[in-house]
Amino acid sequence: MDWSNVTAEELVDALREVDWKAPRPVWEFVSKFSIPKNQSKWTSRLKCNIYYYRTNYLVLLVLALALALLRRPLGLLGAALSLVALMCFNDPFTSSLNDAAVRLVRKVHPHSASLLRSRCSASSGSLVATSRQRQGNVKVLGLSRPLFVLLLAAGALYCWYRSRAWLGLALALLAGTCVPLCHASLRSPNLKARLASAREEFRAVWRGYQADIAHHDYTL
Repeated sequence: MDWSNVTAEELVDALREVDWKAPRPVWEFVSKFSIPKNQSKWTSRLKCNIYYYRTNYLVLLVLALALALLRRPLGLLGAALSLVALMCFNDPFTSSLNDAAVRLVRKVHPHSASLLRSRCSASSGSLVATSRQRQGNVKVLGLSRPLFVLLLAAGALYCWYRSRAWLGLALALLAGTCVPLCHASLRSPNLKARLASAREEFRAVWRGYQADIAHHDYTL
């Protein structure tokens, strides 16, 4: 896969659709560094590493926030809410979060859980809709995704305001973004990263092929 031809918008779409699996091994994460030869090599490497080591970079951000806000419980709660809001932009995570929340509600009030499940199912669209369309329309506890993310962000801002941990938050965000950017710029893409990218590219093409079949009018 030629990452130099991948735009930033396409990278964001890929991160939104892909499953966020376990972090890559530490020995792999901290080996084989080199300086890119030119800007084209640098941008290609940056996009490839952001996609391949996405979970590792998220773990670094979580650790930075946890260390900076360790003595501020409200600040930690705000960080947790903001991270959940950020991950809600990922379709598989949002679907899993909604399913887990509905199961939790079912243990307390089964009737409410049935109503929530039917409302979420109605938002998924018709049976011929593609998987991407169904995931893009997913709701969390009956709320639309933008509204749910907005509520989480408001809760995070309130927690940070009450904890007065703005300096620690700023330092954590600075470290949690600069370190991954430096790593993504200097880590040489390995064969496993290229193979994983090729597999995801094939799956994307195959999903598009299946969508074309589902929408094809065979009466023509």
